[in-house]
Formats: sequence, C-alpha cells, structure tokens
Amino acid sequence: MIKGKSKVEFGTGDILITPLVKEDLTKGCLVLQNKGNRVIGEYSPTKDFEKSESDTLITFTKTESIDVLIERLEKLKLMMNGDVEECRAGFEYEF
Repeated sequence: MIKGKSKVEFGTGDILITPLVKEDLTKGCLVLQNKGNRVIGEYSPTKDFEKSESDTLITFTKTESIDVLIERLEKLKLMMNGDVEECRAGFEYEF
C-alpha cells in the first residue's frame, strides 16, 4: 500500500538512511531523514538518529520485498551507468 506521495532526492549526502526492525522481527523499515550535507554513505546510527515527525518510512513485512527493492535498485544503477537495454523512456513523471 502506498500512502500519500513524496519525492526523495538522493545525491548530495543530506539524507540519513537508518534501518530499524521491530523487537519481534515481524517488520522492518528504512527511515529517511534530512540531516544536512554530509559525505554520501556516512552513517552513525547511535550518534545521528533521532525520531522526527518529518521522517519518511519504507516498511517491509517480508524479506522477499527487500530482495525485489535491491534488485530494482541494482537495475537502476546499471541504467544510470549506460545500460539502457530495458530502459523505460517517455514516462510522465517530472523529476
């Protein structure tokens, strides 16, 4: 289910991405937070993470869904590096 519509723009290091899992391991999420400019990939969850009302959550109840997301991100990475064999063109999103 998708609730609402948001745009998250990566590329400057200003988004902290923190993985969290429920204590009973039934649900996990990635928390996306604006944290100002940093080095891309810089991460210190104990130092940098603090819950906020403006957090964006990507939640998962099955690890298979995480596998699909990883596979699609890998495909997008290839496409952005020039492998446009399966590239979709002419879509109507402005980004």
